[in-house]
Amino acid sequence: MERRQFVRTTLAGAASAAVGMAASPVAHAAQDPALTNIVFTAGDPGHFAGLQKLHVPIVVVADGMLKVRTPHPMSEAHYIVSHTVVLGDGHFVSRKTFNWRDQPVSEHPLPAGFKGSVTVTSTCNLHDWWLTQVTV
Repeated sequence: MERRQFVRTTLAGAASAAVGMAASPVAHAAQDPALTNIVFTAGDPGHFAGLQKLHVPIVVVADGMLKVRTPHPMSEAHYIVSHTVVLGDGHFVSRKTFNWRDQPVSEHPLPAGFKGSVTVTSTCNLHDWWLTQVTV
C-alpha cells in the first residue's frame, strides 16, 4: 500500500474510532487496547510519557476557524508532519502538511454555524499521532 494512502486510512480510522466513542472519545480511545501506543493524548501519552507538551495540538476556535499549533521544535531529523481536523460525525475538514522548515501552525475553516465536537491530530515523524478534542 502506498505510504500516503496508509497514513490517510490510519488517520481516518483512528479519528473515526475516537470520535465515535461514548462520553469522552479521547479518554475512551486511550483505554481501547487497539489504540494503545498508536494514538496518544495529553492524558495517555503511552510509551512517550513526558513528551505531551511538545506534541499535543493546541486548538483555538474563533470566528468559524480553528487555529492549531503544536509547540514542537522543527529540525530536519525531527518535526511535525501534519495537522488533521475531523468533525464529530467523521466529516473530514482539512489537513495541513509541513516540512521541517515550517512552523507547525495551521488554520482550518469550520462549516458555517457548526456546533459540536472536533478531533484534531498532530503527527510527528518520530513520535506518531497525537490527538485532542474540542467542543465548538
